[in-house]
Amino acid sequence: MAEKMNRSMTGLMMLVGGGVLGAGLGLLFAPCAGEKSRKKMMRMGKTISNRSDRVMRDISDRLDDLADSMSSMSGKAGRFMHLR
Repeated sequence: MAEKMNRSMTGLMMLVGGGVLGAGLGLLFAPCAGEKSRKKMMRMGKTISNRSDRVMRDISDRLDDLADSMSSMSGKAGRFMHLR
C-alpha cells in the first residue's frame, strides 16, 4: 500500500515539475511580449472560430442535401416496388 502511494506521489511530483519546467521554458523562449502574444492568440482564435463555423455550415448544408436526395430516392424506390 505504501509503495503504491509512493509511486502516485512520484508521478504527481513529476507532473508538477514538468509543468513548471514547461512554463519556464515558454517564458524564456517567448517571441513577443505578453500583450502582443495575447492579441495574436485572440486573432488566431477568431480565425479558427470563423473557419470552423464555415466548415460546420458547409457540412450541415451537405447533410441536408444528402437527406433530401435520400428522401427522394426512397419515394422513387417505394413507387417502383408498388409497380411490381
